Amino acid sequence: NERIAKKNRPEQNGPPAVGERPNAQGLDLNRDFVKAEAPETRALLGAIQSIDPHVLFDLHTTDGSWHGYDLTYAPSLATNCDPAVAALNRDILDDATGALWKLKPPVITFDYGNFETRDWDGGGAPSSQANVRGWWTYDHRARYVVNGFGLRNRIGILSEAYSNADFASRIASTRAFVLSCLESAAARKTEILAKTRDADAALMHPAQPACFGYQTTFQEPYIQPVFVDDCEKIALPDGLGFRLARKKELGVQVMPVFRGFVSKQHIQLPEAWAIPSPTPEVLSVLAAHGVRVERLAQARTAMASEFQVTKKRKPKRPFQGHQELQLEGTYGQPAERLLPAGTAWIDARQPLARLAATLLEPVSEDSLSTWNFFEATTGDAYPVLRTTAR
Repeated sequence: NERIAKKNRPEQNGPPAVGERPNAQGLDLNRDFVKAEAPETRALLGAIQSIDPHVLFDLHTTDGSWHGYDLTYAPSLATNCDPAVAALNRDILDDATGALWKLKPPVITFDYGNFETRDWDGGGAPSSQANVRGWWTYDHRARYVVNGFGLRNRIGILSEAYSNADFASRIASTRAFVLSCLESAAARKTEILAKTRDADAALMHPAQPACFGYQTTFQEPYIQPVFVDDCEKIALPDGLGFRLARKKELGVQVMPVFRGFVSKQHIQLPEAWAIPSPTPEVLSVLAAHGVRVERLAQARTAMASEFQVTKKRKPKRPFQGHQELQLEGTYGQPAERLLPAGTAWIDARQPLARLAATLLEPVSEDSLSTWNFFEATTGDAYPVLRTTAR
């Protein structure tokens, strides 16, 4: 935001000069919530640990599809959020956006997404389809701030003002959206406190073990009229190209709306994860997230299972300074293991167990392994052990 210039994002409909998307390291902060490499991300995580907010807003302006909404939004889309907190997250948004539609004039809102044609695998059902034209939301992975925050048993809200609306309209719609969400949250204060507290307690003192989901895909869509807008191109001086301004001539198309995700495979959380030879980088990022880690003062024997790696996949091109690593393999049967002194022991009976599983499980779609934290120590076996399940 300090690097304001007219050449940045000129197609956006005002203001005349804006900042840059990446920070000075070239990192997009809204892709950094797992690896936490940016000092800004570390500062945000520190603030979250210090305050432990129940609700977090992440406010953006989208330059995506030409839609007919003043603002689009999303809850945390991670599939491993506490189910009761996730339902409450959606309820707060439904309350707030319902109220916005009733204003005069209304603030027209909808689930965040883009018009795309994609293949869909049926959400695990035998109803896969090719070339589905619809409104598709963005991503479930924890690298996005709102998704990662939801894994802390808290409520995350993404707001995306529409870049082709004028600047004053974007400010007004964002302000109205935030205030409406806050009114809904205030009205549901007792419920928010109870359900987040219960979600923490359920992991600390589980009546039954929580599960971790993976192999994630889009949920079954629902059929919904979606507002479509058109834009005009306005030439800019100094060879900066053009900006896009909405015409506000709304059209309507009925189409599938893909607004959520489902995991097709699940595994119970273990008693704990053990890292016999943790690196300083791994310990540092776990601490940044607030995941509780114990270093064993002396050797300990435990029943543990090891993930046997059968395949490693990496893209040719780096993303955010990394070549994301995906592992395939199988979990071995539990066997007695001697864990040396200095082993990092991450108890799954802690409020951040869902987040810890995302960071540590080899089948996680956005783990520390994804961002190469364990690559040097991953051979035929994954270096994080699962101790005997409860």
